[in-house]
Amino acid sequence: MQDPIDVLLQEHEVIMGRIADLRRAVRDLETRGGDAVGEALPALRSVGEMMATTLHLHARKEDEALFPALEVVFGSEMGPTAVMRQEHRAIHAQADLFRKTLHELHEVEHPAIVRQGAELRDLAARGGGVAELKEAGAEIIRLLDAHFGKEEMVLFPMARNLLQPDVLRRVMERMEEIEADVRR
Repeated sequence: MQDPIDVLLQEHEVIMGRIADLRRAVRDLETRGGDAVGEALPALRSVGEMMATTLHLHARKEDEALFPALEVVFGSEMGPTAVMRQEHRAIHAQADLFRKTLHELHEVEHPAIVRQGAELRDLAARGGGVAELKEAGAEIIRLLDAHFGKEEMVLFPMARNLLQPDVLRRVMERMEEIEADVRR
């Protein structure tokens, strides 16, 4: 059976690999404004989908498998898992805002930009949609960098030190159940 901490770390790598696309898109939106939307749109959509699926599943595994095992050791009210759960909520809220802004930009502004040409492209570059999308993306990057850093430097090593092999096995079994539930 796999080590659940190794699985979560591998998921971090996959997620952050996809966030690299968001970093590039945010940089392009920062430097080129609305002119970058057409080129950035496929990557932005892909990242939005990843946050709704892969990132959400990853957080469920932590919230429903790893964190309860740690909370047996140090409680749930004020411990590190309470902080991590709050950060999960903040990340999900920001991801929802990102997807909503992306949808609005694509469905409302982008088709108009294509139809109306340079004048509307310049207007959109100065307008809120592109700026909001860039800001939402930048905030997701900031939140994930900080959150994953805490997990990798503090929480996961703590879990390895505090949880017995049989507990880690049960954590892995629960993570597999969550994964199977999502596939159904």
